[in-house]
Amino acid sequence: MAACQEVRQWITQNILVPVTQFITAAREKCEELKQRIEEKVSQPVDQWVSRQEERCRELPWWNPLRWFCELVTIVVKVVVWVVVTVVKWVVTIVCQIVTVVIGIIVTLVLRVVGWFVTFVVCLFSDPLEALKSFRDLWTIVLDTVGEIFDLVDLLLGDVIDILTDVESLIDSLASSLGWLGVVLGIVKGLIGLVRDLVSVIRDAVHSLGDIVLGVLGGNLCRLLRGLTDLGTAIGRALLDTGFVVFFPLRVIGAAVGGVRDSVNQHQLEDVIRSAVARSFGAGSEREQRALEQIGINVRPMGLAFHADARRMFLSSNDRGLNLKALHDEGVINLHALAGHLSDCGRVINEPEGEVVYAGTSLHVSYADLETFLRDGPGSVPEFHVFAITRAKFRTHLETASRKAAALGVRLFFPVIDGIQATSRDHVPLNASEQTPPGDPVQQALFQRLGRTGVNDDLSLIPSISHFHYVPDANGNELFGLTSWFRPSDKDARMSGVTYRNRTPDWGFRFVLVHELGHYWGLDHKDRNLNDRSLDQIMYAPSTGVGIDAAAVLEYLLLSGEPRFTLDDARTAWDWITGDGAASLLP
Repeated sequence: MAACQEVRQWITQNILVPVTQFITAAREKCEELKQRIEEKVSQPVDQWVSRQEERCRELPWWNPLRWFCELVTIVVKVVVWVVVTVVKWVVTIVCQIVTVVIGIIVTLVLRVVGWFVTFVVCLFSDPLEALKSFRDLWTIVLDTVGEIFDLVDLLLGDVIDILTDVESLIDSLASSLGWLGVVLGIVKGLIGLVRDLVSVIRDAVHSLGDIVLGVLGGNLCRLLRGLTDLGTAIGRALLDTGFVVFFPLRVIGAAVGGVRDSVNQHQLEDVIRSAVARSFGAGSEREQRALEQIGINVRPMGLAFHADARRMFLSSNDRGLNLKALHDEGVINLHALAGHLSDCGRVINEPEGEVVYAGTSLHVSYADLETFLRDGPGSVPEFHVFAITRAKFRTHLETASRKAAALGVRLFFPVIDGIQATSRDHVPLNASEQTPPGDPVQQALFQRLGRTGVNDDLSLIPSISHFHYVPDANGNELFGLTSWFRPSDKDARMSGVTYRNRTPDWGFRFVLVHELGHYWGLDHKDRNLNDRSLDQIMYAPSTGVGIDAAAVLEYLLLSGEPRFTLDDARTAWDWITGDGAASLLP
């Protein structure tokens, strides 16, 4: 091994990787912090408030004590929300800014110093390699620019989440006021419109970053992805502003959509109460225990589920599933995934992944990637190839959490972990709706996450984002796949969901929640076996009617995105209080 290569790898292995592992771990803790506060602080308090409100409603409606009790409960709701939300976001945002900014500065300094030392050694031992090292210096510059774009994306994501929290407060106050609270749906709808506009700005910033870095890095996949996402963001902006000319009409539509959603939330309470009473017996101890667990009077209201979120990755040190061989065979494109100079064979069908040193968010250098592709496993410090970036996976999970509230479900995802691909059946994933291949490979992955099929905790949902599915006989590839059955404590098979990411992201960020909808008992046809349209999350291109009047109205005037219906909630609660009851509501 040349002296300059030895020096470069020593610096990477003994300085860059350990430092960036610490920085990456700190960033991940900041990401987890918000979820932990919501689950460990906010949810228990919400359940306590719900119990107090239930006791208030046990009094006759004409009793002044009930009015006073409910007024106190409303005040408590507001005070608790303000305290918990302010603390949560102050701590989270300060943590994020500190760790990200310090991480950018420290990583940049270490990488530049490491490059300079390597360059000097190479200059005297291998001048040609010294000349090539300027590619790594350019990569350092591009990665720093990318980190700045990521910071802006992160902060805009925080603004979106804060607006979502405000929506939840409005919903909670509306619940306390009964049907009079429906008028607060106007405010909810307007907040939702602002949130969508911020989301458009966030997507536009992200796509501009892809365009800039795609051009400067010569990465065709990233450039095409950025252009496609930018076009989608412009289209969404036109819809959300009523094509500018009709913006007042769009505002009115958002207010109407908010009132519609508030009405649905009131009806959702009745759906849940009826399903619980029907399954456990009205007035029974189990019914009361279930309603307390659900938090029937708070917003977001619902039964808690946790996504066991995993990003599939390939290891450069794995000699069984040889990463170099997968690249050479064209199964994956390492250059494209790493953000380096490359073409783009499958254009926008490629996942937005990343290639980073093991345990870090530090992108693999061009020199190490070239060394690996020449010499194979073990030739450079270990790196991992992920099927999706952490930021994009979190966006999809946040979308799923927000949409699941319409079903009476609270979805948490405190930790985003990894799962290593260890077989050729994993890349691409040899699972489909056809037999063969069927579901065995997918179930085996869920088994690695702790599923046994017997007495499983059904509130914990294996959720894996991976590279690709094996195309069917017609060359079509799935977007996502849920196990072919309704999870139950009586079923000896392993349940869970898988999906892949592709472009444009806004359209396909709903794939994960679509698959989770299947897990909760929903199908491509509605409760009455009718075809679905594009305004429904459970719509599938292979079935359904596509665009109808309801879809046009939803996208042009109301929420501007797909949703779960009240009938979907009825179906989900049939499963929760039926096949899933023994595990979910014991």
